[in-house]
Amino acid sequence: MRALLVLLLLTLAACDAAGPGFRGAEAVSRDYDGSRFTLRFNGPLAEAIRTSPEWLPKFDVIARRAALAAQAERPGCTVAWVQGDPAMMVMGLACGDAPAPKIPQRSRVLLCELVDWRTVGDWTTGALDCARL
Repeated sequence: MRALLVLLLLTLAACDAAGPGFRGAEAVSRDYDGSRFTLRFNGPLAEAIRTSPEWLPKFDVIARRAALAAQAERPGCTVAWVQGDPAMMVMGLACGDAPAPKIPQRSRVLLCELVDWRTVGDWTTGALDCARL
């Protein structure tokens, strides 16, 4: 049972499924300075998913590597901004004379509701169902 759990966690750790807006885009694997990324492009936007295991990676270091990997994949383009976390990033590309797109504004507000709330003896159990506003 433990071996199955470890196998499942290792499989999920290397997951590089496309994020919203990048489904169906061709995936390109690129190594840069010790980090491996799966890159997908959708017009002036790029998605980088880090697939290499790294111990406590810092966002600024990983974002720089991802940006340089994206620029190497798209010559003539420069990365104007990077948004995300060390595992998955979205980047805005300025290619040729075209400016980079604006940084997308994402809702930082979650509406959460307690569901299936039960108390049994001294224990209280339930689930939290959250959605972005």
